[in-house]
Amino acid sequence: MAIIRPSIEHLDELQQPLGDAGRVVFDAFAALSDDWTIYVRPKVGQDVPDLVLVHDWRGVITVDVVDWRATDHRRSDHGDIEVLGPDGTWKPSTEQPLAVARRHRSTVYEQFFAFPGDAREPGGTVRSVVVLPRCTGAQAGALLASGLGDPANTVLVWSGEDLAGRLQFLVDGPGSTPAPAASIERLRREIVIDGMVHHAVAPVQLSDNARLVVANPGRAHIRGVTGTAGSGKSFALTARAARLAAEGKSVLVLCFNLTLANHLRRLVVERCAEYGANPARVTCTSFHTFCSRVVDDAAQTGTLADEPARGTWPVKIVVKTRDVLAAGFERRFDAVLVDEGQDFTVDWWNMLREHVVRPDGEMLLVADATVDLYGKSTWDDPEALATAGFTDPWIAMTSSYRMAPDLVRSTNEFVRLFVADDAVVPEIAEDQALVVGRVSTATRTWRNVERVADLGASVGREVVRLLETNPDLAPRDIVYLCEYHHDGLAAAEEIEAAGHPVHHVYSRDPDERHRSKGRFWPGADAVKGCTVHSYKGWDSPAVVVGVGMEERSRRLAYASMTRVSSTASGRDTSYLVVVNADPRMADFQPTFELGATLAAKP
Repeated sequence: MAIIRPSIEHLDELQQPLGDAGRVVFDAFAALSDDWTIYVRPKVGQDVPDLVLVHDWRGVITVDVVDWRATDHRRSDHGDIEVLGPDGTWKPSTEQPLAVARRHRSTVYEQFFAFPGDAREPGGTVRSVVVLPRCTGAQAGALLASGLGDPANTVLVWSGEDLAGRLQFLVDGPGSTPAPAASIERLRREIVIDGMVHHAVAPVQLSDNARLVVANPGRAHIRGVTGTAGSGKSFALTARAARLAAEGKSVLVLCFNLTLANHLRRLVVERCAEYGANPARVTCTSFHTFCSRVVDDAAQTGTLADEPARGTWPVKIVVKTRDVLAAGFERRFDAVLVDEGQDFTVDWWNMLREHVVRPDGEMLLVADATVDLYGKSTWDDPEALATAGFTDPWIAMTSSYRMAPDLVRSTNEFVRLFVADDAVVPEIAEDQALVVGRVSTATRTWRNVERVADLGASVGREVVRLLETNPDLAPRDIVYLCEYHHDGLAAAEEIEAAGHPVHHVYSRDPDERHRSKGRFWPGADAVKGCTVHSYKGWDSPAVVVGVGMEERSRRLAYASMTRVSSTASGRDTSYLVVVNADPRMADFQPTFELGATLAAKP
């Protein structure tokens, strides 16, 4: 028998239990051997397929069950699916099983399986089937175009008859090529199981201010948190999400960057284990991905948005989202929590406040103006705050629990000299060791390069140097951050030439860049390479930063420097290497490397 997650005795406790038709299909697949794992109604991004089957060799299968009968569904002369209403008339159906199945397959592949550089399409390693157990093969084929699936041949359509006769055809997979082991590992680790989770990793302890965010003792409906780099904003937000889930509430966690959503989901799962909460109650996604999903789902119900005449896709999708929500399409949550809120506009926030959070629901926004890399500067304006519903003072999280004290001093000096002399910078946390445990020392290195054209290759060589001179470091411990993709690619070439694997988002193709960001995974067993913008909210024990010559490069450099974590359990040293191509900052090297030691010299 296959391994079932959650266990069979808990299937009736799911938020959306399998119906009678779903149990018929489940029983057929459950008879597979124990080298298959069946996840029943797992949370996959914003989706909940009925089943996801995983095999270390054969790959992944998403299964969607459609409880249709030929007596109550039919295909019209125009090719549309119609459903028989209570009044005996045939009306267009809003259900689109093939479109839903294609989306489930794509989401599993893009967010849980594929790595940057993998094929654009999932191929045979991630397959999908729609099962109509109440129909014969002829009836299922007539309803959903063809027994062979949709026109693109990405989804199989099966009847109840096929469950017995063709099951082996489906599970045998694409042939002799095994599924990539790293992809299967990622899916097994990242898929969210409906129900209580017992996670092997103990979550990070919280500071007093973070616990205040989690508790919300005043039961405020709208709260703001301002925090410096490493102050624990994301930990507080995800712990609040888990606590709300433990209360049985639905929670939407939003961020701006595609890459950050994966990280937040992992933090939420860890916290849900701590609070005994169901992580499937929490949806973690980027803002524009959420908007795109709302527009697509609204279209399936017949609520269509006009195409805006002007603007890029990110601008247009927000306009279309606002239109369909205003037109009556509903997508509500008990709570909406926004991380890296400095990247959000007041208009986005108010759309969420008016149309997405339920009446009397809770909203939380956490922000750090110092890493406002997109120049929105939204939350410094009292008038804007008032229009966004903020009436209480914001909670201020001022201390860094991520970086070692000497690293805090060096990065603070950098931002005051080269970004803004009045910048709000983190304080050294007096209770850092008490909250996070052991704090490693921070080794700081500053390298000047004469030509900006050499920046990327120099970054790559510094990564190689760290690996060759520090045996405590593995490739997975290091991340390098570059402002431009050509520099990131040059760095990757140097690292790979030295024999080390690289997991990065860099590409000369804009479409490939977007795709790679969605596939970026912090758990990859390789050196990580990322743009500064997309690495906000994450951290690593060893960071190599490339600094260009533009004015904005300095702010990006500061944001990159603060990604270093000196609190990894059991590690003696954390590392920060800055590769600088700006001659105006070359003299900062001794101050950066020696810090307080230099100042103490006579």
